[in-house]
Amino acid sequence: MDNLDLFKPSLLLHTQEKMSRYRQGGFHPVNLGDTFKASRYKVYHKLGWGGSSTVWLARDQSCVALAPHPYHGMLMLYVSPRLQRWVSLKIKTAEGTKPSRELLVHQKLSKALASPHHLVQLLDSFVHQGPNGNHQCLVFELLGPTLDAVVAEYNGAGLRLDDTTVLRIARQLLQSLAAIHRAGYAHGGLPLSRFPSK
Repeated sequence: MDNLDLFKPSLLLHTQEKMSRYRQGGFHPVNLGDTFKASRYKVYHKLGWGGSSTVWLARDQSCVALAPHPYHGMLMLYVSPRLQRWVSLKIKTAEGTKPSRELLVHQKLSKALASPHHLVQLLDSFVHQGPNGNHQCLVFELLGPTLDAVVAEYNGAGLRLDDTTVLRIARQLLQSLAAIHRAGYAHGGLPLSRFPSK
């Protein structure tokens, strides 16, 4: 291949987590198709990783619906594939499990805020026992790409977001920050390296 323009530069030193992190106290080994919490969450794809967790696309298979029985009309609970939803399953390292400050923060935010305020919603949490220890698992609603990715995609195509969209994004961001402040938390900010100098 002669055209090296197809390769995008990355600030990451590693495009995947190091295999050496899969050790006692480290990451939990996950295979596509694995299930968690009594087979409730089934893993379909890897979404990402960080210093203290891996994140997976999973399907919540336990969604149930109340419906009348077709013969006697009594309300019955049915597992409804139509109601099953995609979720993001974050699996913390065994070292990062106790105590899970992230879980406590999300629980406090959920109690303090009456409405979502454009913050990701924690749907469930549990501890999974694996070969490397016990891992705190956090289940979140599945969201789309990051704002950075959307802006980069537009910039890469020589386009820009329209003014109305930029204002809506800014308004939602400020509403989120205000909600976090009301709950007694402050955002840590973004590192200056995320913003290229001119």
